[in-house]
Amino acid sequence: MKIIIILKILFGSLFLFISLSACAIEEPSVQEGAVLSLDECVSVAINNSPVIKGKAYNLQVAISNVGIAKSAYFPNLGYDAGIYQDYNSNKNYNGSSNRELPQVNVYLSQLLWNFGKTNSIIRMERFYKLASEYEFLDSICNTIYDVKIHYYALLKAQSEVEIAKNNVYLNEDHLTKAHELSLKDKNRKADYTNAKINLSEAKILLLDAQNNYDLALADLANSLYIAPAPEFSIQKVDTFNFSDVYMPESILTKPTDDKNIIDVALKTKIEKNETSKIKKLPYTMNDSFSIAEKNSPDLSVLDATLSAMKQSLIAVKRQYFPDLTGNVGYGFNNTREYSNSSLMMSVNMSSAVNIKQLKHEIDRAEAEVNIAANDIEKFRQNLYFAVKKAFLNVLRSEKQVKSSEQKLIQSKENFDLVNSAYNDEEADYIAYQKAREDFNNSKIHYVKMLYEYNTSLANLEIAMHTHVDNLHERAEHAMQYHYKDLLKKLDASLECDGHEHEHIDEPEN
Repeated sequence: MKIIIILKILFGSLFLFISLSACAIEEPSVQEGAVLSLDECVSVAINNSPVIKGKAYNLQVAISNVGIAKSAYFPNLGYDAGIYQDYNSNKNYNGSSNRELPQVNVYLSQLLWNFGKTNSIIRMERFYKLASEYEFLDSICNTIYDVKIHYYALLKAQSEVEIAKNNVYLNEDHLTKAHELSLKDKNRKADYTNAKINLSEAKILLLDAQNNYDLALADLANSLYIAPAPEFSIQKVDTFNFSDVYMPESILTKPTDDKNIIDVALKTKIEKNETSKIKKLPYTMNDSFSIAEKNSPDLSVLDATLSAMKQSLIAVKRQYFPDLTGNVGYGFNNTREYSNSSLMMSVNMSSAVNIKQLKHEIDRAEAEVNIAANDIEKFRQNLYFAVKKAFLNVLRSEKQVKSSEQKLIQSKENFDLVNSAYNDEEADYIAYQKAREDFNNSKIHYVKMLYEYNTSLANLEIAMHTHVDNLHERAEHAMQYHYKDLLKKLDASLECDGHEHEHIDEPEN
C-alpha cells in the first residue's frame, strides 16, 4: 500500500527561522499604539508562538531519528590497544618466562544486510517524521484559530463599550428631560429620581464593559505572545463591522465632561462603517466532509502513525532473521625481538532469538496496529460530526445575525417614537424606560450574534482546516517574502525538492 504524498510544509521558512538558532533574525514586534489587522496579529503570533517552536523542535528530533535509523548501514570504526603478559614455561633463548606484549588493533565493521529489519525501522522513523510534519502544520492552524477567537472577542468587547458609552449618553439626555419635566409637574419628581439611578447604573455598566475590553485585549496579547504587552488596538473585519450608528444624531455628537466615559472611537481607532457582511460559504455541507478529511493534519498524523506501527510489526517479525556483517581490520603485536602484524577480513552471519519473547512482542505490535487503526476510525467519526455541527452553527448564525439586525432596527424605530412621545408628555416614564432598555439590549444582542457568527466560521475553518478568508495563503506569502533564503535551506534539510516530498512505500508483510 502507498501512503499519501508527504505534504509541503506550510510556512517552511518559519520552521527554519525558529530551528536554526545560528540565524539571528529579529521577530516582528508590536509597537506602542499600533493598530493591527487580523493578518498582522496572525503573523506576530506565528513568529512568537512557543507551541509552534516546540513542534519545530520535535520535527528536528524526528529528522534526526531517520538519520539514526539509516546509520545502521554506515560502517563502525573501532580500535583497541593494550598490553598483555605472556608466560612461557620453556626457558630458551627465543623468549623469557614472563614478557609484556603491546598490541594495537584497528578495524571497520559494517552491516551488509539483515533481511529488511533495518529497512522497516527506517520506514517507521520516516512515518514518524511525517507525523511530526503534520503536527507542525497543525500547530500553525491552531495558532491562527486561537488568534481569530481572541480577535473577535476583542471586537465584541469594544463594541459593547461603545454601546455602554452611548447608553450613558441616553441616560444623561433623559436625566435633563426628566429634570425639566419635574420642574413643570411635581408628580414627575419620581421620574427624575429614577433617571439619576438609571444613569448611575449605566455608568457602572460602562466601567464593566471597559474592564471586559481590557481583559479581552490582554487575552489577544497573550495569544500573540508579546509579553510585556504594549498598548495596541485592532482593525475591524468585514464580518464584524459594528458601529453604534443607531443613536439619535444629537446623542452621537453630544460631548461629555465625565472622565469615566472613554471615547471608544478614539481609544480603538476604529472608523465607522455601514454594516457587517455575511460570507457565502464556497462549499456545501457534503463537500465539507471530504475537504476536512483531505486537509486534516490530525487525521494525517494518525495515518502516518498507523503506517509506522505496521513497519514496527514487520521489524518485530523479522527479529530472528540473521545479520550479515563485513569486517576488516589491522593488528600490530610487538615482542621484544620482533614485531607481528596482521590484516583481517571476514563476513559473518549471526542470529539469536527468544521464541517466547518474540511471540509476545509480535502480539503487542499487532495490538498497536489495531489501536492505531481504531484511532483513525474514531477520529473520522468525530471529525464528521464536528464538521456537521460547525456547518449547522454557521447556517444558524447567519440567520440570527440578519434577524437580530432587523430587531435592532425595529427597536430603534420604537425608541424614537416613544422618546418623541415622552418629550411631548404623551408617554410615561415606564414606557420610555422599556423602549430604551429594549433598544440597548437589541444592540448588545446584535453584537453577540456577530461574535457568534464569526466564531462559528472560525470553528468550521479549524474543523475543516481551510480558511474562507485565505488567511493561510496570505500568512505564508509574508513568511516567504521575509525568509526566502531560509526556505531554500529548509527544503534541503528536509530532503525536499521544493514541490513535494518523496513517496514512502510500505512493503507487504
